[in-house]
Amino acid sequence: MNKTTKRSLKMRFQTKIDHGDHTDSYEFTTRGELFHKGSQDYLRFEEVLSENESVQTTMKWDGRELMLIRQGAILMRQGFIVGEETLGRYVTSDASWETTASTEKLLVQWPTGKNRGRIQLTYKFALQGQETGTHSVRLTLEEDTSK
Repeated sequence: MNKTTKRSLKMRFQTKIDHGDHTDSYEFTTRGELFHKGSQDYLRFEEVLSENESVQTTMKWDGRELMLIRQGAILMRQGFIVGEETLGRYVTSDASWETTASTEKLLVQWPTGKNRGRIQLTYKFALQGQETGTHSVRLTLEEDTSK
């Protein structure tokens, strides 16, 4: 059994939500770690929402499905499989909603050496049956050699 090797990464997270009549954008940079366990790859990072609220985000990739798991001020679990509609859940301190994602595009490339990696994800999202728009997520990943 081989030991889990963690790699430190620098990442840029960009998301764009197209609501038809307007578009929202959100972007941040952070550090994270990438590791392999069993037959899956894991990308873990922290997202700071406000001065006293943050979310620990884990993306689990098995070669077919990207599972998004968020824990902290927001609890969320949502899978993404190209061409399929998947069920999930989004929970805040005020409420809990069922979610669905219809994934149109999913690309996962981990960084190797000096080459950057990326995750691209495009999906239609619904919260409790209400469409929230088309979400386009892009993560740019590169090895963090400063450590």
